[in-house]
Amino acid sequence: MLPVNIPTLHEIVKLREETDTVKTFSFYAPEIAGICQPGQFVMVWVPGVDEIPISIALALQDGQLELAIADVGDCSHRLHELHEGELVGLRGPYGTGFTLTGARICMVAGGYGAAPLRFAAATARAHGRTVTVIQGARCATDLLYVTGFGDMGCDVHVSTEDGSQGQCGVCTAVLEALLHGGAAFDSVLTCGPELMMQRVCELTQQAQIPTQLSVERIVKCSCGACGACDLGGYLVCKDGPVFTAEVLAQTEFGCWTRAKSGKRVSVSAPGAEKAELLSYPLRDLTPEPEPLLQTSVCGIALSNPLLNAAGFGFSGRLLYRYAAAGAGAVVTKSIGLEEREGYPNPTFLELEPRSYVNAMGLPNPGIRDYGIELEEARHANVPVILSIFGKSVEECCSVAQIARECDYPVAMYEFDASCPHSEFTAVENNPPLLSAIVKAVKELVSPKPLAVKISPNIGAPVGLALLAQQAGADAITAINTVIARPVEHRLELPYLGNPLGYGGKSGKDLTVGGKRIVYELYRELELPIIAVGGIFSAQDVLDYARNGAALFQIGSALVSDGFEVFGRVKRELQEYLTAQGYTNIGELVGEAHRR
Repeated sequence: MLPVNIPTLHEIVKLREETDTVKTFSFYAPEIAGICQPGQFVMVWVPGVDEIPISIALALQDGQLELAIADVGDCSHRLHELHEGELVGLRGPYGTGFTLTGARICMVAGGYGAAPLRFAAATARAHGRTVTVIQGARCATDLLYVTGFGDMGCDVHVSTEDGSQGQCGVCTAVLEALLHGGAAFDSVLTCGPELMMQRVCELTQQAQIPTQLSVERIVKCSCGACGACDLGGYLVCKDGPVFTAEVLAQTEFGCWTRAKSGKRVSVSAPGAEKAELLSYPLRDLTPEPEPLLQTSVCGIALSNPLLNAAGFGFSGRLLYRYAAAGAGAVVTKSIGLEEREGYPNPTFLELEPRSYVNAMGLPNPGIRDYGIELEEARHANVPVILSIFGKSVEECCSVAQIARECDYPVAMYEFDASCPHSEFTAVENNPPLLSAIVKAVKELVSPKPLAVKISPNIGAPVGLALLAQQAGADAITAINTVIARPVEHRLELPYLGNPLGYGGKSGKDLTVGGKRIVYELYRELELPIIAVGGIFSAQDVLDYARNGAALFQIGSALVSDGFEVFGRVKRELQEYLTAQGYTNIGELVGEAHRR
């Protein structure tokens, strides 16, 4: 069976129109239906268009999977044009679902939010729970699955804003009336517009009823890799989409969300004063002393040499979580001069276990709007490395100039010269341009150090590194990712949303080649080397260190192992160093060259 992180083609078995804008798509997908839980979602791929997250509306033991899809965007519009018998790609299930607790469950659905609650209601009723459904929509023709909820034996209450069916008004008013009338519930589940769910939480908090919410955010990778779905440092695609009200109360939920670029966007009601784009305050971290692992690179002191890789540092909250999990320094998402949404999905796939390919397309809010993230990362009290990119000397200098003028709290800069899937040619493919950019940016950011991130994609990493060194680089980061172009062979179309189908391969496949390249770089350079490429264990760190690396960026392992990878690798390193009689990990750096 293929891994769940790559789309597999499924035939549309049945289509059913539910409302003017919503259709139910039925598939035979036993590999998903057999393991999914209410509240989880799947990624639905229309080849050549996009891939979108869709909550599971129903899963049956016979393998039938139902998805309610609203016609609200380019991809969903194309889906609505398809017919029974045509193919779409599915992968999943993903995320954390609802926990069905108590004998009396209330479910509050706003608009399309009825879809995941339908699956939850069916499961709860199958286990003998009493279910009350409160469903709201703008008008009667927008109500979804009302009859189906009734057929399950749920107690259904309907409200419409225009009064065309049920009570005139909003569904939260119905909940409020029920609670004031003495209705007793053991738990409340809700899904719908964010401000509606925020009001549900206010009511259930007053009534002291445990509440779970299904939250919507931009989802790209679907497996906790890219951070596009960040919500207060939580990853909606992995930690959610279902959260408790207590967790969401410590986040920006109900105030602002993120655009595809990662830029913060207010979710205030029309006409209302826009909410401040701030987050719940963070407490300052105090990194613990780690004598065996402490190090200093380019004059920057670190409690340990483990970092996250740049593509995994989307928000200030995520960077904070990496530090809290044990990273000695953190690296931001690559940031450019202007806001970029990145490519359509799929943008991140697992080709086989621990082997990934991505084509994010450098989504970022732009350097002017990234300062708020850096201010939050400051509370981690570890060095912050700002990754930047650009396709010309002028563009790169503008990014660095703005960061300097804004006095962003960064200890070091990393210039990404090697993204293999942007629409412009990677800077490393043009050595004179690389040299000019490094020289100009270094002059701007000095005295802060500048690392240059290179890859083996043009076959001359040592030559590129020497060129960067001559231009003034203070460190070299290697090996980034290796260019790849995975194809769905049945359709003979590339999986990735990059218009040309290219992406960067990462994960375990890079480990052997990465260690060799670091060995060759150390032999020729006079600069410290930051290793990135297939680091999953302490043994990988030890091998990279012996070959010449001084710092170690972890990326793919954050997908397979989670935040805990930092703590685990540190413990393994400390155990090894103690057992072998080393006093500090720095004694290992370059050891292979001294034998």
